[in-house]
Amino acid sequence: MTKTDKKIDNAIRIALTSICESAKSEISGFKWLSHQVNFAKVNQTLTIRFMFDSHEDLNKARAEGLISKLIVSTEQELALDNIVLANAMKQCRFEVLPSNT
Repeated sequence: MTKTDKKIDNAIRIALTSICESAKSEISGFKWLSHQVNFAKVNQTLTIRFMFDSHEDLNKARAEGLISKLIVSTEQELALDNIVLANAMKQCRFEVLPSNT
């Protein structure tokens, strides 16, 4: 990992930590998030997995428009560090914890 990659990774981690902490306090059933990225193509390859406790919690968040708000806030937070998701709707994934499917 190059020095530049480390700076980008740190910026992503800080942004996503902020999003995660907000989501945990504001969205019922939201548990955590994780990400993957290829540093050669950050804007195209960064994927973020938002994990929910149950399908019921995820569906409720969708119905209340909270998923859209999560995507927008993720885009805004990352943009502060010049990270612009190429297709946020596809790069932000919303899933249920495996033990609760």
